[in-house]
Amino acid sequence: MTFSNPWFIAAVVGVLGVFHLELIATFLNLAQFRHALPQRLRDIFPDETVKKAGEYASASAKLDLLRSTLSLGILIAFWWGGGFGWLERWSSAWGWDEIKTGVAVIGLLVLAQNVISLPFDAYDTFKVESEFGFNRMTPRTFVTDRVKGLALTALLGGPLLALLLWFFQTQRLAALYAWATVAIFSIVMAWVAPRLLMPLFLKFQPLENGTLREALLALAARLEFPVVDVSVVDGSRRSSKANAFLSGFGKNKRIALFDTLIEKHSQAELEAILAHEIGHHKCRHVPKQLVVGLLETGLLLFLLHAALQSQAFFAAFGVAGRPLGIGMILFSILYSPASLLLGLVSSASSRKHEFEADAFAKSACGGGPLISGLKQLSVDHLTHPNPHPLTVWLHYSHPPIGQRLAALE
Repeated sequence: MTFSNPWFIAAVVGVLGVFHLELIATFLNLAQFRHALPQRLRDIFPDETVKKAGEYASASAKLDLLRSTLSLGILIAFWWGGGFGWLERWSSAWGWDEIKTGVAVIGLLVLAQNVISLPFDAYDTFKVESEFGFNRMTPRTFVTDRVKGLALTALLGGPLLALLLWFFQTQRLAALYAWATVAIFSIVMAWVAPRLLMPLFLKFQPLENGTLREALLALAARLEFPVVDVSVVDGSRRSSKANAFLSGFGKNKRIALFDTLIEKHSQAELEAILAHEIGHHKCRHVPKQLVVGLLETGLLLFLLHAALQSQAFFAAFGVAGRPLGIGMILFSILYSPASLLLGLVSSASSRKHEFEADAFAKSACGGGPLISGLKQLSVDHLTHPNPHPLTVWLHYSHPPIGQRLAALE
């Protein structure tokens, strides 16, 4: 590791730069609560709600800052203390082949990250979210979800990782083969997840026959959107926050509504929310976002392949050889800042898509129900009424509530 190594300089600047950028964005976003709201938002967010939203945002930000500071401290100490060189020597002493060693090393890192984040996640769930009335999860469900998540990561991610390592070990066009594999895996998971994986965490039940089911199916038929099932998701077992989503391909679309959404919204609002989700499909947002994601993945894999061929890249982290598994770990450190920059494009595209879906819902159901539904969701979720533009630019996949209402009105 040398301070003249360009890989080392890029990693240090990237990691520390992102940390400070996030810190600045957080402080600016919290400072927005001291500014007077536009009249449109004052009608939605009374002073008491704004105060509570500010307290919620502050509590979440403090926890995130503590988490990110600890993670950065551990990374810097391990990196500059020769930890990656030690990891190379220790794992090579196992006597396993390159692929098995790589999968094991990355698996251990994922497990270590989960152990480090566990107390923060538990505090967030049972302290912050509970204090503001959102959490409904029991400790047993919290632990069970974690175990299931790790098991699925091992069962699905392990073989995929082994195949990617094999590509990079043996194939000249490794990045291309890896990209095609990840693309196929992503498409398959988009179909499999709502049918086989999500039911491991959430309970799906058919929506009872009645006026709501008839209205939703009639809306879908009127908008020429084929639906084979309308389900209610027991989201209330985990959180009071509401959600809805559509899944499936072709003529096998499925509607899923969280029970918390049904509890808090009128039939007209639910129809408008469904029309918004249908708008995403009608405007081809799902395949567009998939294409953007695959392009980002292709760039990632191309850069990864280039990094794995460079001894200077490994030397920047104090690693003498070129072990594939450790190389992927090191690249994740370097790529995290770059992914933030790439995410700016997809986030801006996503915000544009939300405006388009809102416009579609307005044309289908009128603006009133969607406006009242968005207002209710914002208040119920203690959404930041007027986030700072830097935070929106960095992280918001949806436009701020004020901008959405202005566009609808």
